[in-house]
Amino acid sequence: MSKNYFWSLTERFGASAVSLVGNILLAALLVPDDFGLVAMLGVFTSLVYALIDCGMSDALLREPEPSRRDFNTLFYFNVAAGLLIALLFVAMSPLVAWLYGRDELQPVMAVLGLGAVFSAMTIAQTTRLRSQLQFNRLALINIGAVSLALAVALLMAWCGLRYWALVELQVGFAAFYWLLLAVTSTWQLRWEFDTVRFRLLWRFGVNLLASTIIIQLSNNIVAALLGKFYNVTQAGYMGQAQKLQQAPIAALEGGVSNATYVQVAKLTDPEAQDQAYVRIYRIFTLILLVGCALGIVLSRPVISMLFPDRWLPAVPYLRLLLCWAMVYPLGGFMMVMLKLRDRTAIVRNIILVERVAIILAALLLWRWGVAAMLAAFIVISALAALCYFWQCSRVSTISLTRLLAIYLLNLLPAALIILLARLV
Repeated sequence: MSKNYFWSLTERFGASAVSLVGNILLAALLVPDDFGLVAMLGVFTSLVYALIDCGMSDALLREPEPSRRDFNTLFYFNVAAGLLIALLFVAMSPLVAWLYGRDELQPVMAVLGLGAVFSAMTIAQTTRLRSQLQFNRLALINIGAVSLALAVALLMAWCGLRYWALVELQVGFAAFYWLLLAVTSTWQLRWEFDTVRFRLLWRFGVNLLASTIIIQLSNNIVAALLGKFYNVTQAGYMGQAQKLQQAPIAALEGGVSNATYVQVAKLTDPEAQDQAYVRIYRIFTLILLVGCALGIVLSRPVISMLFPDRWLPAVPYLRLLLCWAMVYPLGGFMMVMLKLRDRTAIVRNIILVERVAIILAALLLWRWGVAAMLAAFIVISALAALCYFWQCSRVSTISLTRLLAIYLLNLLPAALIILLARLV
């Protein structure tokens, strides 16, 4: 088990580390307006993977021994969905450019649609490798794809292609990921599509689809509102802060959750599943909370050291996002238990309520600035975390008080770090 966690975290943190270095270099070559232009489209591009997959890869991972026919069925559905999304991006691009008042967005959005096609061709193979616990191969492929896409983006930025370098970073990653999978995989694609199996996978995944879509919308709505009602530069500051926050947080949450889901699903005894889940939850929350606290304390000196001075206005955004990160990843981790117990409808309902509330809060509070919006997000996500704790206690032997106690105990060292920094 420890080996798989090592490689799962290596995949996430390795790719995040490469992205962070590349982000620092790109920030020196580009201006906030370039980042803001692409960040405004994040509300659309973040939906691509969710719409292509529709939660069916998670459904397949629950199967003890998924067949070749299952993976081929998933592949052909993904490709069809990817092509449709690419066409929608092209069709919507004039409207999006008009909405934001930036003509440059039309060709940018059309090109970003290519990423959907490349992503579609990777999901089935990635799911197959995860099912076989080949996290080491996934780690090498992910890090390699990020590195290659970043090298091309830096060359484009150095040549003066500005925001197109950031566009390539997204599309290029998906393309290189597909290429590396194709070169290293032994999977032989065949024309097989099992409609019965498709319906079974769809029933499980469709509950996760709506929740995933609403998560991505809520994660990117602040940058979209800043770009629309403030200016593109402010959206660039928020986009940069989100990258700095999401790089470690998403790596931790995704790496731990992915490995936990596959590993715990392999255990046949529900009580053994619960015990393993609690052990991982305790470590996860400690790392999350202490890491966020250190990020809050060190945000200004780190940005001052690594980025040009023009990026210092991103510091307050980063601190607020790290405060939010102390609560919202709990939902992602709690989903593991609910998905294991086939309670995806509960996951869907909680996420829909939480993220719709976040979107409404953003739309109502944007006039009062980012601080007001993110303060509301923190309160909403904290309440949602309580709902997740309660639902997990209902489907397992883990009590609500135990989940709360572990979180609050791990919150103490994080609070102490922030307090000591304020006193010094």
